[in-house]
Amino acid sequence: MAIAFSKYKFIFNYWSTLKALVVYFEALKAGPIEHYLLDVAAVKSVIPANIQGSCIKCGNCCLDKKCVFLERISEDEYICGIYSSPLRKFSNCNSFPLDARDIERYSCPSFSVAPVEHSQTIAFNPQYKTNWMRSIT
Repeated sequence: MAIAFSKYKFIFNYWSTLKALVVYFEALKAGPIEHYLLDVAAVKSVIPANIQGSCIKCGNCCLDKKCVFLERISEDEYICGIYSSPLRKFSNCNSFPLDARDIERYSCPSFSVAPVEHSQTIAFNPQYKTNWMRSIT
């Protein structure tokens, strides 16, 4: 991990990193792996709802603050330690939130689901991992 993400603190803090990895893998068992394999890696083609909001850096979506890569920057603000890594685009994190289940699973305070009007559909753009709206005429 230290080499892949250029984070040498994983080596310098080896024992605490190992403990954090145990917590991290336990948190992954709670659903994110299934979500990644079914919805992200399989590239879900139609998104059933319109996701609104923007990240407030609360850390909830980072496995309820159990992600080994999460870094605290203030009392209630976190950042992803591997956010700028090219390997991150292959992660489940890059797709959050994909649907209402994501928002509910982590009690996300900043994203919400709005109903989609009948005249519009939401589709998933796999290249950019974003949702886009298209009018149906």
